[in-house]
Amino acid sequence: MTQWTKALAIGVMLVTVSNNEASGVPAKPQATSESPATGAPSGPPPEMMKALQAHIVSLTAACPPLPELSVDERAKLPIHVDAWGSDGDPDMLLVHGGVQGGLGGGPSTFDGQHGLAADGFHVRRVDRPGFGQSPSRGPDDMQADAVWIAAMLHQGTSLIGHSWGGAEALLAAAQNPAAVRALVLVEPALELLAASDPRYSGNPAVRQASMKRFGGWLTSKTPAEYGQAFRDSLGVTHSDASTSNATAEERAASATRIGCAFLRARMAPVPVMQDAVLKIVAAGIPVLVISGGWSPTFDLVGEIVAERLHGHHVIVKSANHFVQQENATEFNRVVSKFLKATPSRR
Repeated sequence: MTQWTKALAIGVMLVTVSNNEASGVPAKPQATSESPATGAPSGPPPEMMKALQAHIVSLTAACPPLPELSVDERAKLPIHVDAWGSDGDPDMLLVHGGVQGGLGGGPSTFDGQHGLAADGFHVRRVDRPGFGQSPSRGPDDMQADAVWIAAMLHQGTSLIGHSWGGAEALLAAAQNPAAVRALVLVEPALELLAASDPRYSGNPAVRQASMKRFGGWLTSKTPAEYGQAFRDSLGVTHSDASTSNATAEERAASATRIGCAFLRARMAPVPVMQDAVLKIVAAGIPVLVISGGWSPTFDLVGEIVAERLHGHHVIVKSANHFVQQENATEFNRVVSKFLKATPSRR
C-alpha cells in the first residue's frame, strides 16, 4: 500500500498515516507520483506525503495524554443502546460515524430513523465508545469496535453503518455473517478499498478534491484547525450546536479534543478490509451502499465498494456527508424498500 493510497483515508473519516504505522501497518515507499500503469498523476508527490506525515506527528504531540486502559478494562465498559419499535419486528442495528469529541457524527445523526420503527422494524441504535452514554475506551478503533458490534447481532439483523461506523459494520458483518440479514453502508469510510481502482486514480474531480484536502491539512497549525479541515471535507459548514452557546475558551478546548481524536483514530489495515469483503461475498449477504450525490469522491467510492461486495449503489440526495440526517424521509424509504425486498437468509 503506497503512502498516497493510505493518506486518501484521511479525508473520509479514516485515520492518519502516522497512526497506521503506530498500529503496525508499514508504508511502502512511493518512487514517483505517477501511476505505474497509466503514467497519470496518482496523488501528491512523495515530498508532500513526507511533509504531511511529519506534520501529523507534530500535531499529535500537542495533544494531551490519554489514560491507559488494559484490554480487559476496555471490554468491561458498557455500550449504550437505544431501541425503537416492537421487539417482534425484524431487527435493525444502527452504527453511527464520527470520532470522539462530537465532530463528524454521533448517535444523533440517526435521530431521523425513528421512521423505520414506524415502518415495521425493531431499531437498535448504539452509542459507540466515547459517544452519548457509552464511556470512552481510548482512541476510536475500527477493529476493536467491530468485535462488540458483531456480538450484538441477532439472528437476522439488518446492519446499517454510516461513515466510520460503515467501515466497522463491514468488519463486524464479516465476523458474524450468519447473523446478518442485510448490510447497508452509508458513505462508508472505505476509500482505501476503492483507491486501487483505475476509475478512482483516473477521476480528475476526485484527484482535485484530494489535493484540496491535503492543502488544508498541511496548513493547519493546531489540532483544532486539523479537525476543522476534516469538517470542511465532509461538506459541513454550520456551527456545532453543542458549542453554539459556549465561551471562546470552551469552544477552543472542544475543537482541540476533536482534532486530537481525528489524529489518534485507528483504522483497519487494508488487508483486513479486503478479507472482510471476501467473507461477506462468500456468505451471500445482500448489500446496499448509499451516497449523497454531493461529493464525487463519496459517490465513486460507493459505486466501487458496492461492486466489490456484489451489492447495489444508490444516491439519496444530500447537501453533505450526513445523508440519513439531511434527507431522512427518502433515506428511510430507500432502506425500507431494500430490506423488505430482501428475504430471510435462513
